[in-house]
Amino acid sequence: MEKKIRVTIAKKIIELLENDSREYSIRLNSLLNYIYKEYSENLSGNEKKKIKTDTDILQFTLNKNNKENYYNFLKENKIQNEAEFFRKIFTEYSLKIKKEREIFLYRKIINLIEMAVSEKKVLKITFYDGKNVEIEPYFIGSSNLELGNYLFTYNISENSWKNYKLKHIKSVFLKNENFKVRDCNYIDKLKKNYDPFLSFGKEIKVKLTEEGEKLFNALEINRPRVIGKSDNIYILEASEEKAKRYFSYFLNEAEILEPLELREWFKERFKLALKSYDKKI
Repeated sequence: MEKKIRVTIAKKIIELLENDSREYSIRLNSLLNYIYKEYSENLSGNEKKKIKTDTDILQFTLNKNNKENYYNFLKENKIQNEAEFFRKIFTEYSLKIKKEREIFLYRKIINLIEMAVSEKKVLKITFYDGKNVEIEPYFIGSSNLELGNYLFTYNISENSWKNYKLKHIKSVFLKNENFKVRDCNYIDKLKKNYDPFLSFGKEIKVKLTEEGEKLFNALEINRPRVIGKSDNIYILEASEEKAKRYFSYFLNEAEILEPLELREWFKERFKLALKSYDKKI
């Protein structure tokens, strides 16, 4: 017989759980069971502040494994109010920042990655899109303002440094093949100033209008580090990928001066945009 759980909980928490279910490709029922399993094995005595807001009913079914010892768990931990217990653990989960929730959800994969890093073992990664790569894993990182986590690696077949979003990884396989760490100095410096776009050691030159400078000061996420400045011309530490992501918001308030390949990329993008706007509606 199924064991259904019904919890009255803040609507904002339900929305967050539903969003995580979609973003991390986990069915909501599976996500809620996973949260229960993890918290039941690591119960916290800390009481969180109650969130005063509109509430709704959250309902799910315990899976076979969680149901098996569920009543023993309640008895052992003297839990008399089931709904209050589930409200507490779902609230605790929701109070984690996004990249912490991602670490929580990918704990098993992260454990294997950390083992591979420690033992210097080659990893085979399979992604949700079906692709797979063999890599040398070095560390999991995220910048201060990033919402997600990345695995920093050396892609063996492409002979290049690569970052992979943790949420895109479906599984990892630890190969019985060791690797020798490449360029320790580069890895250490990158780790200390981590940037998911691998901007360390790369520069761009950009000219900003007065409005562009205001935007630059206001937009913090993915903002490149300033290396030098002369009037309204900035030398920034940024890979081309980071510059494309960041300065696409600026439109005509920023002019890329160097490198020329990046300048041409923006030039072509603006040409394509102009063609679209020149069309009759």
